[in-house]
Amino acid sequence: MGKTTIAVSFEEENTKIVHASLRDTGIFVEKTETIPNDQFDIYLKKETSKEFIVTCDFTESYHNVITLPVVKARHLEKIIESEIRKTSEIKDFSFIYTIIGERVIENKKVLEVSYFAVKNEEIRKVAGRFYDNGKTIKALYPSVFSTVPLFRSEASEEAIIGVLGAKTEKTAFLIRKGAIYFIRKFKSLSTDISAIDIQDINMTINYCLQNVRINPSMVMLAGNLSRLYNISERPSIPLACLNKSGDIRCSEDTFNEFIVPISSFHASRASNILNREFKNINILNNYMTNASRVFIALALLCLGLMLHDATNVLNIKGLLKSVKKTNADIESVLSDYRAKETELTRYLPVVNFLEKPVPAAQKLLIVLGEIDMKNSSVNSIEAVAKDNSFEIVINGTVEADTYSSIQTAFQDLTDSLNKVQNSKITDKALDIDKKTFIIKMDYKD
Repeated sequence: MGKTTIAVSFEEENTKIVHASLRDTGIFVEKTETIPNDQFDIYLKKETSKEFIVTCDFTESYHNVITLPVVKARHLEKIIESEIRKTSEIKDFSFIYTIIGERVIENKKVLEVSYFAVKNEEIRKVAGRFYDNGKTIKALYPSVFSTVPLFRSEASEEAIIGVLGAKTEKTAFLIRKGAIYFIRKFKSLSTDISAIDIQDINMTINYCLQNVRINPSMVMLAGNLSRLYNISERPSIPLACLNKSGDIRCSEDTFNEFIVPISSFHASRASNILNREFKNINILNNYMTNASRVFIALALLCLGLMLHDATNVLNIKGLLKSVKKTNADIESVLSDYRAKETELTRYLPVVNFLEKPVPAAQKLLIVLGEIDMKNSSVNSIEAVAKDNSFEIVINGTVEADTYSSIQTAFQDLTDSLNKVQNSKITDKALDIDKKTFIIKMDYKD
């Protein structure tokens, strides 16, 4: 039995949700639902699952096919990013790309690449809804790229025009060998295919012939559009409908209605446009989860060694005492485990803070985590965003016995904090009797 995974697709005013079990034999759809977008935050608060696959039809995007010099793979991403900045004039963005292949232009070998870019502001609006509710996004796909695997098997070596439809808008895109060359959205007056829609599709075909210089072999309708067989007018090239493949286990109606979230289960990892700041949060969350699992495994291992000869639950207490006296190695392992568990607890406030939607303070938190605290420990960290900086308030405790050692430990901590780049201590206070301190800092990212 495969693990249940949830896919979410934002489509105009509605959100479509699919719960499915992913197995070697295919996708087994277990539950589907459609809710208004303005009720999605209520759904997230009630849903117990923590991780989601998300697909979004971004309102503003930038896509094109560009030619680049043939370079090593490690340089390619930077060159593509530079070309996007030149052609689109946007600064803060994330992008995905597909290598189409090499060709010769004017006796020079060049590399053709298809890219798709979105402003990070749009990504934050989508991802923020999940992270604000304590959820994480495993992958974020543009709607068209989510469905590419379905069309890839149909397209083979030939180019086709795929068409997806929503309530008031339809999307036509040219795909060949798994690469998207062109995407065009056009307004629609109905949920089915009308004569005006056919005209827009014919305009897309002509654009592909004249500008992209690719002759598509057919038009393929997908989703709910594939139900519409009785069309009075047809495009200038053959028309076909995308059918459900055998590895997708659900009804044909469910497949057509929820085609975008269902197809996202098999979307390429290269189509994940989630920007770096959210990916870093995911990496940190996974690290903490794995660390916790290691600690739990160590604890179970220790308990297993201590309980190996126990035959009665009532004798466990006596057995543990005996093992503690006779087996110093186990006590050493337990002591080491407790020390690591205590160390992990010190950083839980940092992790909780990272999960809040203020990812720009991560660099400071990473630096704070690397400081040798010696006889000091951090109880809480608070951050308040200003125009170009953060006001950081650190509350902590000094673990020392004498007034002089308390003062020395506090001075060592402030000296270490003064060395943090882009930061400045604005205020500090030490309560020697209570052995507590407060340090205020200004930090610029």
